[in-house]
Amino acid sequence: MPTIIVNVEHRGLGMNFPELRFQGDITIEKMKMNLMMKTGTEPQNMELSVVYDNESKEEVLLADDTKTLDDYDIVSGMNFIIVDTSEASISNNLNMNDVNTVKKVEAKTGDSGFAAFRKKQTKKKRPPATDDTEKEEASKFQIGDRIKTKSGNLATVRFIGPIEPLPKGYFLGVELDEPVGKNDGEVKGVRLFQVDENKGAVLRPSAATKLEDDESSLKK
Repeated sequence: MPTIIVNVEHRGLGMNFPELRFQGDITIEKMKMNLMMKTGTEPQNMELSVVYDNESKEEVLLADDTKTLDDYDIVSGMNFIIVDTSEASISNNLNMNDVNTVKKVEAKTGDSGFAAFRKKQTKKKRPPATDDTEKEEASKFQIGDRIKTKSGNLATVRFIGPIEPLPKGYFLGVELDEPVGKNDGEVKGVRLFQVDENKGAVLRPSAATKLEDDESSLKK
């Protein structure tokens, strides 16, 4: 089976891995495990997309880990993008959520071939962040509120508001119950709050769920 040579960009790390070699029958799951050895991003936190058309630069999400590169019509020369979806990564690389990134469409394989599918997709962009981005969502939280993040981590709100070094809009600064973050409350040189090392994180309000009173006593 011929080797497929692709380029991989890790958006959070700002690193490129050119000319990585894979067999066409490798599954997306195994490819993610291989890439973990190079990037440190756990497979369960790895969002893997491919760009089929370099002109439109549309990113197509490879969501089915059981499919192979051949199933997705991957050929040499294509570019892959890794996004680390863990809170720790988002805290340090929030720009990946706010710039005019292409909204990903999920790849679908079938008898008609994926090449036909990708030609039907249209490029969609998220609106740029403004000063009021997530202001309404932020108003639902108060300092001291207990929250749960999208990946299930429990935390306490320590900061609410814009953060000048980051993209426009509102953020929550939280103290995580477990040391799975990557800061101590200081983000890009700005001190928001003070907590133990690796217990600080920053996220958009929409990425947090406020716990009800009967849940707020969960482990702190």
